[in-house]
Amino acid sequence: MGRRYEMLRRCGQIRNLIEDNKYTKALEQIDALSLSDVNSVDDLYLFADIYEKAERFEREKEIYYLIYERTRSRLALRRLLRLVIRMGDMEEAGELFLTYEVVGGVTLDTFELRYLLARAEGEPRSRLIEILEELKKEEYTEEWGFQLARLYEQEGLREKCIQECKDLKLWFGEGDIVEKARALMAKCESDDWEPPTDEEIPEPELPDREAVFAYAAPPVEVEEMEDMEETVEPERGEPAPSPQSESMEPEEPGEPVQLEAEAPQEAPQLEAEAMQEAPQLEPEAPARETAPLYGEEGVSEPVVTGKTKTPKKPKPPKQKPAKSLEELLADEPEDVSEHGIHYYTLKGVMTRIKYNQGAAHFVFAGGEERITLAIAKRIAKELNHVGYFSARSIVKIAADKLNQLELSEQIEKVLGGCMLVTNAAEMNKKSVENLLQAIEENEGQIVIMLSGAFDEMDCFLGIYPELSEKMSYKIRM
Repeated sequence: MGRRYEMLRRCGQIRNLIEDNKYTKALEQIDALSLSDVNSVDDLYLFADIYEKAERFEREKEIYYLIYERTRSRLALRRLLRLVIRMGDMEEAGELFLTYEVVGGVTLDTFELRYLLARAEGEPRSRLIEILEELKKEEYTEEWGFQLARLYEQEGLREKCIQECKDLKLWFGEGDIVEKARALMAKCESDDWEPPTDEEIPEPELPDREAVFAYAAPPVEVEEMEDMEETVEPERGEPAPSPQSESMEPEEPGEPVQLEAEAPQEAPQLEAEAMQEAPQLEPEAPARETAPLYGEEGVSEPVVTGKTKTPKKPKPPKQKPAKSLEELLADEPEDVSEHGIHYYTLKGVMTRIKYNQGAAHFVFAGGEERITLAIAKRIAKELNHVGYFSARSIVKIAADKLNQLELSEQIEKVLGGCMLVTNAAEMNKKSVENLLQAIEENEGQIVIMLSGAFDEMDCFLGIYPELSEKMSYKIRM
């Protein structure tokens, strides 16, 4: 008991030193610890951050191995793999990546890590493009979409670059990366465009942290169902990270800065499975929430010894008045088709979802199937994010298959998820009536999504105005 108490006391002292920006002294005390005796995984992650700052990567790697052996956490394994890639040990990185694929399955992180590994091994741009195209099918994010656009430009694939920039504008609407995509598209569309001669692979952009819908979340599972005889379960995995999660952020070294003058920042978010905080034995000196030393897996900064400067007390951020839904959508263009159907932009729909405006059923009119699927995934995650819906699964069924089923006998199989009907304009009258009944009887337990070519869907909704009314969010792709 005495040894455990002493370790808790010493870890508490280190946390206090870090909170007071005394990083050099904190590092000295961490060096004196037997890391295997540190009970708190939170403290181990914090100590790894300190070694990251000091560019003592071998010691940092030792900590991540220790955390992974103790918790089998995907977060620890992911950080370890990123670190080993940066250290340049490709053989070890390859072995860790195979382990991650087995442990973590195929997720967004799998493709990001595959890209980082391939780039570190000097793979050609064509291979990097192939990886990012696969990533886009799994889960499209703005930083990796823009990276793909830039690689297209470097390869001289002008039209693909322009289309990728258009996709970024469609999916994300605004933000620093979207503005860069606009500029890149304008450059490629100019008459004097020529493929760039720079052979160096550009660094991935950091994601827009304040973008309204650019948060990280586990991927949404899509089930291709023909008869709906299987029960569709929500994806089981790690809980959705907060907007500060590292899982979406490419890890690249940055410029060194002097740590002793840093002001405290918000504590890093850790996986739920890694939370093993030890009980507090000293009521008079409870362990305080520690401040990370840099953005999640973002930069590498050395610890600089010297005279400690007194940090200025940070000013509280100015609170901006919350905007109403009407203010946010003031510039939303009115889009009414010749059949009198009102359509929204993707950005407008996402904003309305955030404000929880009524029941959530969707129409995707126009657009390729891969884009429709990606947007359906994005919307499903946003519904989960705002607390409207808890499922992260989508059942996809073609309208002609739906016409052959008695939906009332199958609906219980898909409750708690989203049902995406492709080529929805081919639904017959009976299927439409069954769908309306399912919506009426199971409101709040299922989300219906209809997709198809724009002209066909617009005509279809005009023929079935009652169904059109139930489809509260119609997106013109």
